[in-house]
Amino acid sequence: MIKCAIFDADGTLLDSMGMWRDITYEYAAEKGVKAPADLHHTMNRLSMEQCADMYRALGVPGSTEEVVRELAACALEGYRTRVGEKPRAGEFLRLLAENGVKAAVATASQAEGVGEALKRLGMLPYISLLVSCTEIGKSKEHPDIFLACAEKFGAAPGECVVFEDSAYAMETAKKAGFPVVAVEDESALLLRERIEKAANRRIAGFGELIEELQPAGEALGEALEAGLCSKL
Repeated sequence: MIKCAIFDADGTLLDSMGMWRDITYEYAAEKGVKAPADLHHTMNRLSMEQCADMYRALGVPGSTEEVVRELAACALEGYRTRVGEKPRAGEFLRLLAENGVKAAVATASQAEGVGEALKRLGMLPYISLLVSCTEIGKSKEHPDIFLACAEKFGAAPGECVVFEDSAYAMETAKKAGFPVVAVEDESALLLRERIEKAANRRIAGFGELIEELQPAGEALGEALEAGLCSKL
C-alpha cells in the first residue's frame, strides 16, 4: 500500500519552469556574462549551489554562497507573485490528505520560495514535509532527498510514490526503489524517451488521478498502488 507521496515542486506541483528559464538568462545578463543557449536545460538538474558554481565558472563574481543568495532573491519574488499551480494539483493534494496519504515536497529550489508559492496557492496545508536539496546537501542525482522523505514517514521506498517532471530525478528515484509517476511538463518533452523508461506511469495532469482515485475513499493508498501498474 502507498503510505506517502513525494512531489517535486517546479514543473510538477508548480507551473514555474518558465520563471526559472527567464531567471537563468536575466541573471547572467545582469552580471554581464554570456550564457550558453541551453544553460537552463543544464541547470534544471542542479542544486542551487551547483548552479551558483556554474555561474561563477562563467565569470560571475562572488562566492558560491553569495551567488546562491542572489539567485534565491530573484526566484523568491517570482514564487510570491508569478508562479501558478499545475492544473488540479491542490485538489489532488487535498484528496490524498483526506484519505490518509501523507505528502512531502522534495525540491532542488530554495525551500523558502517554494513554501511561499505553496502557501499563496492554498496547497501548503496538505504538505506534511518540505525539504530541499540544499538542506540534504546533495542534488537529485543522488537519492538522499527521496530517502529522507520516506524515512520521515516511516515508509520503505516501495511504500511511497514519487511525482516528478525531470527525467534524471525519475531515474534516481527508480534506482532507489521508488515507484514513479511522470507529470507532463512542456520543459521536459525533449526527454520523453527517458521519461517513459523511468516512470511506472505518465500523466498529462492530476485530473486523471483524481477521477480514477476519488471513488476509493479510505482505500486510496491501495488504489494508487494498483494504478501504478497502468504502464505507459
